[in-house]
Amino acid sequence: MKKSAKPESSRLNLFYIIYVLKKYTDENHPITALEIKEYVNENNMKIIAIPTSYEIKMVCANLGISTASLLEKTPNWSFDGADEVDNNDWIIKGRGAALFKEKLNIKNSKEVFILIDETKCVNKLCEKFPVPVECYPDSINYVQEQLLKLGAKNIKLRQAVGKDGPIITENGNFILDVVFENINENLEKELKNIVGVIETGLFIGYENIQILK
Repeated sequence: MKKSAKPESSRLNLFYIIYVLKKYTDENHPITALEIKEYVNENNMKIIAIPTSYEIKMVCANLGISTASLLEKTPNWSFDGADEVDNNDWIIKGRGAALFKEKLNIKNSKEVFILIDETKCVNKLCEKFPVPVECYPDSINYVQEQLLKLGAKNIKLRQAVGKDGPIITENGNFILDVVFENINENLEKELKNIVGVIETGLFIGYENIQILK
């Protein structure tokens, strides 16, 4: 994983608008999208966004930013924030419950820029935030049993705000927030090997990710 690199010139100004806004507006996506739209219009640029949630897709639609899916386009580059980044540059993200689509975008992008400030830096993962694990609803009991075998210290079903019951992701799944005492380089793969786990918020050893602080 690369660290503290800069995007190349064709994207530089647009990227650093995103960088500054993500850093100082607490990852306020609608504000970021508005600033991107203004910059694109002022500089006669054409962009296509590949949103990772319906929320951002609707924001883009309201601002007139063209969107596409991964079936239609492959991202040249992508950006996002993180919940935690440790001393190995391993990452936890997924508080917004869109981790599956976020990881799809990251896997499909040649370059990924993760924008963080010092509050996101930790000595080891799960210091401040749990690892989100998206799982198929009917598999939840089995998945929890397997998570305990992998060393899970605490497991909570993420609850919705504004309605009773758990959060339902845009893919129709549940989110388990899992605290591990120790996270090794194989844990992301081990979690994905559990039948019923759709995706996790762990990002370990991604060569296309560049972290900007």
